[in-house]
Amino acid sequence: MLIVIAALFRLWRISELTEFLGDQGRTGMVIYDAWKTGILPLAGPTVLSGQHLGPFFYYLIGPAFILGRFNPIVPSVFIALLGVASVGLLFVLGKRLFGFWIGWGIALLYAVAAYLIPADRTIWEPTVIPFFVLLYTLCVYELVEKRNYWSLLAMGILVGILVQLHYPMVFFIGLSSLLYVILFFRKGSSKKTLFVWLLAGIGGFVFVFFPFLLYEAQHGWVDIREIVFILAFGGSGGQASLSYAARILDASSKIFGYLAPGATRWFIVFLQLFVVVAAIWRRTFWSLFFAGWYALGIVTIAMYRGVVFDHYLFFLLPVAYLLLGQSIWSLRRLFPMPFMLGFMSFLVIINVQKTDLFLPVGNNDISRVRNMANEILMSAKNQPFSFTLIHSRSFSDLHYRYFFKLAGIEPRPITDAAYGTLFLVCDQFPCPSKGEMMQKRQIQAMCFEPHCKGTYPTIDLSSWKLTAALYAPDGRIFMYTSSGVKR
Repeated sequence: MLIVIAALFRLWRISELTEFLGDQGRTGMVIYDAWKTGILPLAGPTVLSGQHLGPFFYYLIGPAFILGRFNPIVPSVFIALLGVASVGLLFVLGKRLFGFWIGWGIALLYAVAAYLIPADRTIWEPTVIPFFVLLYTLCVYELVEKRNYWSLLAMGILVGILVQLHYPMVFFIGLSSLLYVILFFRKGSSKKTLFVWLLAGIGGFVFVFFPFLLYEAQHGWVDIREIVFILAFGGSGGQASLSYAARILDASSKIFGYLAPGATRWFIVFLQLFVVVAAIWRRTFWSLFFAGWYALGIVTIAMYRGVVFDHYLFFLLPVAYLLLGQSIWSLRRLFPMPFMLGFMSFLVIINVQKTDLFLPVGNNDISRVRNMANEILMSAKNQPFSFTLIHSRSFSDLHYRYFFKLAGIEPRPITDAAYGTLFLVCDQFPCPSKGEMMQKRQIQAMCFEPHCKGTYPTIDLSSWKLTAALYAPDGRIFMYTSSGVKR
């Protein structure tokens, strides 16, 4: 039943609700080029600060693109299925640690998480982080409870994967090291066996990380050096003026906001304090492990003085749900189980009410972008053209370039002079009218590169004539032709 519910909330109307913007277009373009050339990428996309990630996500999602003949719906479904699998993994962990009903309850809450479901449909590196974090946690369980030392090999591989999905996942190197030290000095541990499997885990990490290490060796280790600098000194940016305590409160509130979407800041603060304190009410290895993981993760991410986006915190999402399960287990003798499950049912109802599943109209990203790209190609009539976006939810135009690439067409660089047709695309309402566009004398070009710079050229429209306004159901396309002035 849990799997059915999780699948329903992630797969129903997925073609309407999945996000397909510049980041998704960039991923598709890289995989398409790799498939055509037969050359595997050694580096992944860049993060906001400019450093490359590892290429693992391309290897993970590439087969779905290829088997789906590069229809973005297929990899979106694959990502959603990983989200469904995450629900199953959380149930397995919860059942083993806290019993059937508590495990079922936290997994159900995760299955209907209103803020998480849209991410679980999106082709994006951070989206799959919770899945691999839960696999990692299951390996920790096997290592601690069953003394299956081979889990160290699996943990090394999983940490190598996680670090390639986003750089905050470097946290797992420290967490794994701390866990190893604890187990090494645990009574009854086979220190020699632990050490041998530790070496195997390090080997597993290097194995999955090797393509990126090869790339870094060829490029002077620039990305790794810059990331080490940011991790050491905290970077700079939008939150540099906030106190450390304020950054801790902001990050922790974002995490527990996933459990109670739309709740006030003070309710979320109370919820997380209640959950963490209740979880360690009865001290066990797991209560201290999850509370320590959560606390260390929050204080570590708060050291970063830039803007902490929600996806930076995805490595803590499963821990919040496990802490909730731990707190219910710890208080089961103080409060009757029906009362605790009733509280979880309350959270489930809040999430169901906030989900986007019942929106009358979805964003229709894939169909909109595909249709508007085809409209541009038909209007260009095989003549050289360029384009840019003037109003969009995306920061770049790579989702349009993805469909142009599939059609075998490459638009001219917008700063080039060798084209006579220019398309300005509005794919988010409200769009300007034709009359308003005729009054414009210049427009700002949208990012057209895999890593966006701070600014892009301003295009002078005085040498262009607005010849057509194409009205589409989901936006507008303004077609300009050169007035005779060669650019």
